[in-house]
Amino acid sequence: MSLKNLLVVTSLITIAWLALSATFFIYASSLRESPEEVLFIRIREELSDKTENYVRNAVNLADYRGSRLIVISLDTPGGYVSSVESIMSTLDESEIPVVVFVEPFRAVSGGTYILMASHVAVMKSGSQIGSCQPVSVTGEPITEPKYVNYLTGLMRGHAWLHSRNETAAELFVMENLNLHAEEASRFKVIDLVADSLQDMLSRLTNYVLVKYRDGEASRFILARREEIGEYDVIGRWDFENISNATIREYKSTVEFLSLPSFLFEFPIVLSLPIALLLPYIYKVLVVPVLSLTVSPSLEIFIALFSGVNAIIGVGCVFLVLLKKQEVFQNRADIEG
Repeated sequence: MSLKNLLVVTSLITIAWLALSATFFIYASSLRESPEEVLFIRIREELSDKTENYVRNAVNLADYRGSRLIVISLDTPGGYVSSVESIMSTLDESEIPVVVFVEPFRAVSGGTYILMASHVAVMKSGSQIGSCQPVSVTGEPITEPKYVNYLTGLMRGHAWLHSRNETAAELFVMENLNLHAEEASRFKVIDLVADSLQDMLSRLTNYVLVKYRDGEASRFILARREEIGEYDVIGRWDFENISNATIREYKSTVEFLSLPSFLFEFPIVLSLPIALLLPYIYKVLVVPVLSLTVSPSLEIFIALFSGVNAIIGVGCVFLVLLKKQEVFQNRADIEG
């Protein structure tokens, strides 16, 4: 068979292969039903690039699986401003409500910013938040108005967005205010105080997260069902019977694989082809793989199978094209 005919045959096979893969993927999507599920993650470290990826993967996983709620159990001394901003942005863009539950001890500095960006803010009794003035990498306080005013606005803006105490939000940054759970609840900085995950879900079942219109803007508030009529409602997420939902914990890949974390948290470093293809294969291949670490299911296996098929098909075309180029090069060398 000539190279030209081989390319034609391989291309036809690849097209059929990709069509089959697409059919499998669509079929897998049709199988997926929104489960009564809460996706749960734990953060017990400084906020860094790794934490950014962990939270972003969790939000994408919850969206892929159709979870009702995401719960982030947070205990952190803070972290890098860029990482905090990225995590806040991820929470802002999430289509699924995110609860940040401060337990067991504290979410100070950058952790308080993340708490303020959550749809539902919860603290365990005795836990603490605050001390949000920025510091340099050497630990020296940063007092330059350019940075302090920006971070104050970031904190206050998210407090306003989620109908929380804006004055306290400013004081977290300007005066390094610290509050324990009971004080934070009294001053309307948080929504609930709970002693455990199950206790929090039991309390939450009486509430509805409301997105409401405020002038030309929109805001969020956690309200009791009988209070919903007080708002110009744009959207709502009812947490009725959320305490009966199955809790699925998603662990960061480095927690159960004894390999360097950057291989999983930053797959872009593996090779240039992966760096180029990652945005396209992330939801088709990476998210289903991550979902298998939470719980296996038929639709995930089918989606994963279709993604692998598609990659193999595209790879075949590349190999044939490379072979064709090699033959042409050899001919040119002979003629030369």
